[in-house]
Amino acid sequence: MGSGRSGILLGNSRLRCGHFEGCRVLQSRALAYEEIELPANQEWFDDFLGGAEVEIVVGSVCDEHLGLIRSAGRDGSARLLEAGRDFEIPVENRYENPREVGVDRLLNALAASARWPGEAVIVVDFGTAMSISVVSAGGEFLGGPIGAGVGTILRGLASATPHLPGLEAGPGTPLIARSTAQALRAGVLGQVRGGADTLVKGIRQELGGDTRVVATGGEAEWVADGLELFEAIVPELTLEGLAIAAETGSRP
Repeated sequence: MGSGRSGILLGNSRLRCGHFEGCRVLQSRALAYEEIELPANQEWFDDFLGGAEVEIVVGSVCDEHLGLIRSAGRDGSARLLEAGRDFEIPVENRYENPREVGVDRLLNALAASARWPGEAVIVVDFGTAMSISVVSAGGEFLGGPIGAGVGTILRGLASATPHLPGLEAGPGTPLIARSTAQALRAGVLGQVRGGADTLVKGIRQELGGDTRVVATGGEAEWVADGLELFEAIVPELTLEGLAIAAETGSRP
């Protein structure tokens, strides 16, 4: 089943898609939803969906965007399968109510346990939300906290205080800020980075030892960059989990 499979992650503010070979991600690309409206990106996305010979597998935390995939560039030759519905995500879920856990967190746990077998791993996912997933040495999803991401906090500030300038999250923010916009970006970036550091230290104390810490998510490459906390930054980790689940998860 490995050949001809493509995968798409539908997040809150962006999607990431790629072509799979078995459990491997061959290539991937991330797009914000508003970027898909641009003609060049729309053409690329249509070609991507239309080029899937066997099936398109989807991991979604935002089902309102599923219509993008059902309608764009598909000629009916590829099957559309959703993780957690059409095939299982083979991870032991230790949440009190397993249905509350987002698909992305389970996929992160699956990919982390595959990359680092026999190790406990803390996955910090920087996106619209900052979610931290704790994975046991046996590959179980144990849980973890969720907070707001950089972009979400900035949009909240702009909404609550209309006199502030419109702000977009992004790299290259100086800490010695020389404008209100720079000051807000620097402050929020420090808040999210510091929050991740504090939470990970507390989780390590609860676990009773050092644990590998990795970053993923749409904002990971610039939010986590330069922080000694992280042993690796793997933007494609969730997509890797989707590839593994599609290849190994049981189907009804």
